[in-house]
Amino acid sequence: MKQTTKILTILLTSMFLLVTTLAGCSADVPQPEKPKVINISYSLRPINVPSIVALDRKVFEEEFAKEGIEIKWYELEGPATTEALAAKSIDIATSLNYVSAMITKANGNDIKVISSYSKFPEAIGMLAGVDSGIASVIDLKGKKVALQKGTMLHEMLIRALDNADLSIEDIEVVNMPSPDAANALLQKHVDAAILPDPIMAKVIASQKAKLIITAEDIILGQAVIAARSEFIAEHPEIIKRFLEVHNQNLDWSEKNVDESLELASEVNEININAVKMLYPKFDFSMDIDQDNIAKLKESALFLQKNGFIKMDVDSESLVDNLVDTSFLPY
Repeated sequence: MKQTTKILTILLTSMFLLVTTLAGCSADVPQPEKPKVINISYSLRPINVPSIVALDRKVFEEEFAKEGIEIKWYELEGPATTEALAAKSIDIATSLNYVSAMITKANGNDIKVISSYSKFPEAIGMLAGVDSGIASVIDLKGKKVALQKGTMLHEMLIRALDNADLSIEDIEVVNMPSPDAANALLQKHVDAAILPDPIMAKVIASQKAKLIITAEDIILGQAVIAARSEFIAEHPEIIKRFLEVHNQNLDWSEKNVDESLELASEVNEININAVKMLYPKFDFSMDIDQDNIAKLKESALFLQKNGFIKMDVDSESLVDNLVDTSFLPY
């Protein structure tokens, strides 16, 4: 009996020493220091009310100043955003279109989508010149269409063509940013263009172009909030706090909608009545539910079949590894 007691005492003592040693080792592991600066990209278009309000009210600056962290904003759009993420020039992108996010992830740039930013398929459309002879998608055959490649605008075009039993080879795609695409359409340098609001609304108002179709029921039309995976791993508490502040900013914008829209009108230089007409087309909720994820996977597979994503990439795993909603504040 005494021998058994002695053995148990030795075992318990050894276990205690092991646990104590391991605890000491973990305490010695250096923890990442809080960053002195968080670099964030934003876009004012289409009508990104949350970003416009945040920049005006400086809610992020005030919140993170409490921890001695400076917020720096960079206005970026399209490929410039993914390039900045890859180069580690920015840590968080607040309005990245979902197609660019999937393509950059597939190309080896380690980012995560941590929240939806907006959904606005009704605010994206295919426009054609009034004298172009284009009345429907089927009429695009042999025509020049301007848009920004590698974005959801590009996906919309390919899907619309597919629905009309046409292919991308049946048309000539002219790659350019949306403001340039709008100007090319107005100057009759191209026959059609895929454009987002408010640019789309301005072009239609000129009466030199007409709406053929919107992106509704064709693509997701979604912008997301994304961050570098390395930054997330080193500063998960900052990511969580960032989304909490973003959510608070959304609440303020909804409760003060008139003031928010006046600000959007001023910043984007759009008539307030036009802003009020366009605003209902946008859903700024942060949720990414299972239906949303399923549509992202469908889009990834479609993009892969059309050469945007390499065939050796598992498109389902791509989306699973891309989307991380664990930091959402609710």
